[in-house]
Amino acid sequence: MKKLLVLPVLALFLISFQANAQSNNKEVQKEVTSKDVKTVTLKVTGMTCMSCSNHVMKALKKVEGVIEPLVEYKEDRAVVTFNPKLTTVEAIIKAINETPYTASLMKPKS
Repeated sequence: MKKLLVLPVLALFLISFQANAQSNNKEVQKEVTSKDVKTVTLKVTGMTCMSCSNHVMKALKKVEGVIEPLVEYKEDRAVVTFNPKLTTVEAIIKAINETPYTASLMKPKS
């Protein structure tokens, strides 16, 4: 009889734990607003294919504070949206430069 009670109690505990985790995740997402983020466009040299851009993308995703990296090998650029409270442009460039590719700030077109 005790075995029959353990399973429903365990199931309720797991459901409650998962719901709490999802609630906490939504709170974290609400903390970052549009005024809390910045976007930087970088020139990335050395990329020749989609695999290269994926390599750069993986490096950027490892940087804490990077929200959305977009890497385009045909354009030789990366557009990175990030939380400046958690990372810097210099840290983002460093992450790319630790791959076989080189990053620098893209000069605005005049």
